[in-house]
Amino acid sequence: MNNFSKAKILCIGDLILDCYTVGDVEKISPEAPIPIFKLNKKEYILGGAGNVARNISAGGGYCFLLSVIGKDNAGKKMIELLGIEKNIEPLIVKDPKRPTTIKTRFVSGSQQILRVDDEINKDINQEIETKVFRFFKEKIRNCDIVIISDYSKGLLTNNLLKLVIKESKKNKKLVIVDPKKTNFSIYKGANIITPNYRELLNATNHINCKEKNEEKKISFLSENLIKQNSFNTIITTRSSKGMLVFSRKKKFHLSSEALEVYDVSGAGDTVVAYLSLGISVGLNIEEATHLANKAAGIVVGKFGTATVKYFELGMKDELKKKVSLAQAMQLLKKTRIDKKIGFTNGCFDLFHAGHLKFLSEAKKRCDFLVVGLNSDSSIKALKGKYRPINNQKERTQVLSYLPFIDLVILFNEKTPIKLIKGLKPNFLFKGADYNLDDVVGSKEMKSWGGEVILIHYVEGHSTTNLINRVKHGT
Repeated sequence: MNNFSKAKILCIGDLILDCYTVGDVEKISPEAPIPIFKLNKKEYILGGAGNVARNISAGGGYCFLLSVIGKDNAGKKMIELLGIEKNIEPLIVKDPKRPTTIKTRFVSGSQQILRVDDEINKDINQEIETKVFRFFKEKIRNCDIVIISDYSKGLLTNNLLKLVIKESKKNKKLVIVDPKKTNFSIYKGANIITPNYRELLNATNHINCKEKNEEKKISFLSENLIKQNSFNTIITTRSSKGMLVFSRKKKFHLSSEALEVYDVSGAGDTVVAYLSLGISVGLNIEEATHLANKAAGIVVGKFGTATVKYFELGMKDELKKKVSLAQAMQLLKKTRIDKKIGFTNGCFDLFHAGHLKFLSEAKKRCDFLVVGLNSDSSIKALKGKYRPINNQKERTQVLSYLPFIDLVILFNEKTPIKLIKGLKPNFLFKGADYNLDDVVGSKEMKSWGGEVILIHYVEGHSTTNLINRVKHGT
């Protein structure tokens, strides 16, 4: 995989504070026929252009992030989150006359049940616009590519867009636009536009198109937009159908690489981030789009406004969650800032319903679940020369396909104590047939304030029982 550490991207766009309000819904209110939401916790994540920047950083690149926020508590939280991020240089203009945009999602059981938007979409005033463009002119020479992340929240006025694109062209910088406005002519002169299918249709309702076939329709509309607005390429994202790329020189289709679609929040941000990273290190449009498509296929398998780490792209799809202890420790440095880390371990040979229930229950109690998997040599040492039935590659593959498992780490030792000490999880999960004091790592967990949680197994389900049933034909 290419080294993205040399990539420098300038992203200008609407910053959004994503708030995930997590709780339980277990009963109906006696006051009205509505559910009662019992609050457990709140999490704040950089969204909008902030999520583009986070994906660039996660990919190993450097991002100049230019935006406007309000002088309010949400704005303070935004600054706090930006201060945590590495490889993101915030260029923030504060506007005392407008609030910071907040999207609050109420989540229960990993399902969104309500979203509340607190925002004002009116254009920024002339004074703020001048300050933003001054920042832009100062940094344009230091970047390789410009991303315009337009969430239509008021930052990117028609005048500012013209100035940004003109200045980018003057400095010979490629411009990628993730559009939200329905009039694409305001992006005239940009190199690449990345609408989703609905955005493309909304932007072309003035074009008479009689095509019924979706791919032919996208091609026809893209060709018209390119001619009208001097674009080079339009990349239309189509959710589970992948992407269709139409440029002046060629057209090609990419099928979706998603193994499991869990949450599409921010998938478009991941696309433009990795598209820019690819192009900045010399990939052509086809190669860069393949990279972006692969990243999008990974991010939709994660919950919430998520990012894709560079090392996830270098693995085969079925093994993308398999990492070393060192890689996991590096990844968790950022993850543990606002998420609770859970850990469990096992052989998971002849995967069955008991395993499935145990792991899904574990994930309900944490935000990020890491599974330590006994290697083949470890299992032989514990259970004898005829085990495991399935080798470690097959067992890793099974666990990697489960959406509620985030990372899998193989270990050769008889116990996972090395992993527990290295990862320092918030929660350690074991079966309820253990005594708390007998759980390997329980002493260490107490030393950093962690908790050991015992989860009941499904009665009658075990690998040993399965093997005996096969032997005796029962």
